[in-house]
Amino acid sequence: MQKNTTNRDRRHFLGFLGVSGAGLVSGLSLSDQSVSAQATRPSDRPLVDSPPVLQCPAETGVTVVWAVGQPAAGLVEFGTDKQNLNQTATGDVLGLNDYHDRFLQVRLKELKPNTRYYYRTITAPFNFRTGHNLERGEPVASDIFSFVTPGPDKSAGSFAVMNDTHNNQPTLKRLTDKLSEIGADYTLWNGDLIGSFDNADQAVEGILRPGGSAFATERPMLFVPGNHDYRGRWARNLSLALPVWEHEAPEDRKMVRNFVVRNGPLALIGLDTGEDKPDWHPAWAGLARFEPYRIAQRDWLERVLKSKTVATAPFVVAICHIPIFDANPNANGGDVLENWAQFQRQAGNLWGPLLTKYGVQLVITAHRHRFRYDPPTTDRTWSQVVGGGHEPNGQITVIHGKASGNTMEVIVDELNGQKELGRWTFTKRSS
Repeated sequence: MQKNTTNRDRRHFLGFLGVSGAGLVSGLSLSDQSVSAQATRPSDRPLVDSPPVLQCPAETGVTVVWAVGQPAAGLVEFGTDKQNLNQTATGDVLGLNDYHDRFLQVRLKELKPNTRYYYRTITAPFNFRTGHNLERGEPVASDIFSFVTPGPDKSAGSFAVMNDTHNNQPTLKRLTDKLSEIGADYTLWNGDLIGSFDNADQAVEGILRPGGSAFATERPMLFVPGNHDYRGRWARNLSLALPVWEHEAPEDRKMVRNFVVRNGPLALIGLDTGEDKPDWHPAWAGLARFEPYRIAQRDWLERVLKSKTVATAPFVVAICHIPIFDANPNANGGDVLENWAQFQRQAGNLWGPLLTKYGVQLVITAHRHRFRYDPPTTDRTWSQVVGGGHEPNGQITVIHGKASGNTMEVIVDELNGQKELGRWTFTKRSS
């Protein structure tokens, strides 16, 4: 919960973490922090084990997540003046400040749309000697970063998409280098971040410092789940590294992986296709409930498409992991026991007509590990672009687009061949 504190309150709060301005330890560089979590014991890890990662951006808020290598508490100082970070936010819940041995997460609230903010994280180690005897170590302040809140009042909006990374660190390094070169407003990570989530260290290495990069300290990342992101014994803890969206409307509050972000003339919609097998597949042993979840998303999607945020956007792009269309009549639709889905038939049947009805121009998908472009048809008025994979010798793609004026240009770059696979221009929707 954010605290817009007075100076006295702020000094008291920072005193709790042992912070006194001049007494802060300088922020660690990424090279100092990138010790492999897999190969170290907790006591060997640095206190701050990743750069901050901005997530769940909204016109009035954003969530800051960072990894720690030891039990710690943290806060975020922020403001519109780099020289005066005069606001403080903490991750406190029910009277307790956020404390964890691997992840810290703070939501900044009551922000203004289309506004640049500066921020830094402050982290302090803690040791519980007894229930009433806590030992606090020296706090660490990060470097100061900045971000711009989303909103409609911008002349241009841009995005970049990576997908199916499966924690392949060399591939992630190449992708994040390319993302830095493109410099889009938002990075969309379209599913299958890791093959199976079995422990917290995978999330630190594969999500918060992918390829050893500080890829989302200033341009927020939007997570779209893939089928592999639901697998593994640790998958139910994924929100520690990838926070969920907090929707205001009561009927939308269960749609925690769905989002809408308005970025100038561009509206980005995140949808969740779930698993690539039917719920009754024996591999899930009765634990899957994706089919009713897709139905619920249909109702959410229609509410969103009618909303002012989307209805007034000249360009609308939807993002989901598994393709929701395939021209091959024999393609596996994810509703049979054999093999795995080549597209998500149920999602296509539920969501596709709405995307056509409300004039969505483009759907960006992944899952197949190979680029494909499906042009619109008379009955299906939206295009579909499918991204590549993570194999060193395969197609590694970055899909990126920019909307301004009357057009949106979308490009697919392939990193292995260092070539452009496709480029398309979309015209603004009629109001």
